[in-house]
Amino acid sequence: MKKNFIKLIALALVLTMMAVSFVGCSTSEVQRPVAVQSKTDLKDVAFKFTYGELKNVLPGDKLATLFENFNKKTDDRTVELSYYELVSKYGSEEYFDDILALISDEEWALFTGNQQEILDYFNKSINDIKTTGSARVSYNENFWINHGDQVIFKDANGKELPNQKEFRAAFRLYADTALKDIGSFLMNLSQEDATEFKADLTNVIYPLGEKTASTLTLTDLYTDKETKTYPIYTSIVPNFVYDLDDKGENAVDEEGEYIFVPTELTRVIQIAVKPEEVSVKKAFTVREKDGIMEQFKVAESYLKLNSFEIGFAPCKIMASINAVTDEMTYVTYEKNMVITANITFTGALAQYGTMIVEFPCTSSLTYNFGWPTAE
Repeated sequence: MKKNFIKLIALALVLTMMAVSFVGCSTSEVQRPVAVQSKTDLKDVAFKFTYGELKNVLPGDKLATLFENFNKKTDDRTVELSYYELVSKYGSEEYFDDILALISDEEWALFTGNQQEILDYFNKSINDIKTTGSARVSYNENFWINHGDQVIFKDANGKELPNQKEFRAAFRLYADTALKDIGSFLMNLSQEDATEFKADLTNVIYPLGEKTASTLTLTDLYTDKETKTYPIYTSIVPNFVYDLDDKGENAVDEEGEYIFVPTELTRVIQIAVKPEEVSVKKAFTVREKDGIMEQFKVAESYLKLNSFEIGFAPCKIMASINAVTDEMTYVTYEKNMVITANITFTGALAQYGTMIVEFPCTSSLTYNFGWPTAE
């Protein structure tokens, strides 16, 4: 009898705790996600496509990722995609041009109509960081030499030499050797060695030694419609979560579709800079030739660099910004260069003698920014 009484008491306690638990989870305490919005309106453009248009362009698996509810697919269903999304999803695909062909002239006009606002926004963001030290900064830099078919060997008169494949193999050995010590020529600040708040960033953020980070104007930007390179664009990439109803379950609209709420907004900005030194120097640091010559001496057992000239290919700046706070999270500077060098093969490769070589190389520098936390 005593054991049964204890069991009854225990059962009563469990029921009481469950009742309290349900009271604590009343519908009024459902934590619904809070939607956020961008702080600055840059007149972002998202292109609208119909299912009927895209089904003739995209393969089925790609189409399915855009129109999730296939039971309700009709030719007039629409989806909006920013230019950034188009490039990141399909930029390397053979059908990319066919997708862009669906965009009307009116839409393109809207897309290219806010370039000055975007550039002003970027310049202000990066300049404020550099001049005030408002963010902590860490960075890392990489450098690489192209080993592929873009490396061209010529004689003293500028005529391409035969046996390009053989010369490229020899050059690759030289380039790999030179790259082993290229780190001593870079900025040498690791991610763990971030600057402090309010630090002097004159010699940290490009262009080094300048008080201002960017003086780019629209005339400094590069465009090439044949390669789908546009001078400057911005897109906001949202992070969506399911909305909740009063019961804490995934909310749906009148048509039974899930409702999503943007809880984070990341603004992406990409800028293409003209391959002219006067424009590149407005946002990048250009290496002094003496320093480069010194660096390449490490490989003189294979090849001697007699002299060289630095040219540029279009350079890129890619920035990521918290669109809710306008705080930049990182920016990457991709400096694309073309080196025209007079070289003399040495040692085991001396049989090749002296010639001119043209080769592309890239310096990629990424800055990461940390911001004070709100108290």
